[in-house]
Amino acid sequence: MNQYRRRAQQHWEEFRPGLIAEIDDPEAFFTELGTDVQDEVRGRWTAERLNAPAVAGESFLERAGRLQHLRHDAEAEVLRELVLLPAEDDVDLADDPHLSEAEVAEEQWREQHLHDLLAGRSRPGDFSAAERERLRAGAVPRLLELTGLSDEALVRQGLL
Repeated sequence: MNQYRRRAQQHWEEFRPGLIAEIDDPEAFFTELGTDVQDEVRGRWTAERLNAPAVAGESFLERAGRLQHLRHDAEAEVLRELVLLPAEDDVDLADDPHLSEAEVAEEQWREQHLHDLLAGRSRPGDFSAAERERLRAGAVPRLLELTGLSDEALVRQGLL
């Protein structure tokens, strides 16, 4: 069990117990999620390291610290996207004064159906092409992969 699997399961048990109850095989789900988070952190950190310019006059310890900071940033970003989801009873979306009722309803629709896809209660083929595009709007690539809504997954299913 990697650290990300453990962290995801603890967070979801506290803040999203209803969603866990809907997942067919939570053990397998969290194991896969932990591995996915680890791979995504590693990939983003590697990309950042390769794209980070060398700093003239930087000591070994300064460089190590800067690279560690890049890793921490990559990890925090991935955790926010895939693990540290808001609580089930979080009403911030509805309370956001910048969103219209239609926008709130759209986000709630998207969240519910993405949860259904994650839990295995539905499949991308259950949705029309327009609905799949609504679900894909604004979603991070890893979430699209986990739900079967990535370009590659949709092509394999003959849906794109």
